[in-house]
Amino acid sequence: MEKTLKHEIKADYLLEKGMEILWSKGYNATSVNDIVMAAGVPKGSFYFYFESKEDFAIKAIKMYFETQVVSALEILQNRSISPKQRIIEFFEYRTHILKNEMDCKMGCLACNLGNEMAEHNENIRTVIVEQERMVQAVITETMEEAQACGEIDASLNAADVVAFFEDAGKGAMTSMKEMKSSYPIDNLMNMLKTLLLK
Repeated sequence: MEKTLKHEIKADYLLEKGMEILWSKGYNATSVNDIVMAAGVPKGSFYFYFESKEDFAIKAIKMYFETQVVSALEILQNRSISPKQRIIEFFEYRTHILKNEMDCKMGCLACNLGNEMAEHNENIRTVIVEQERMVQAVITETMEEAQACGEIDASLNAADVVAFFEDAGKGAMTSMKEMKSSYPIDNLMNMLKTLLLK
């Protein structure tokens, strides 16, 4: 079936409303009924736009990266400031969102679903990895730019450093939610500045 603009708008609306529930409750605790109730549409409408709850989750993850991550990536691509400063501002921006807009409670949708579903659903695991690699590639490119102009130690493998801090960030977000405190992500930010960006 050829998708019309109206179809895409309605599907996006369902994704926006359902993503909030998926983000807060997780995959297994979110039902199709939860999603359609949040969107205020009949349950049968869901399957007009999505093949399954898995299909919905995969599209929600892609939308999450398109809407939530794009502003952060724009910071890395702003060549009016030095690459080192871009990296600092990128991580500071994400920390600000976690602390001030999400009150240290929500964390990252992809991280949440990855923790829950990576061992149980290969399709969800794969789309998360693909999206995360896209983000890491942009950070790595900026890191390499900073190394080339002498702002960061050029002996470090940029991709490995970025992967380390992104993995540390996932752990920090988990601890943040457990502790109901910004300390883990504040500590990560301090370590990043101290160890890498001095």
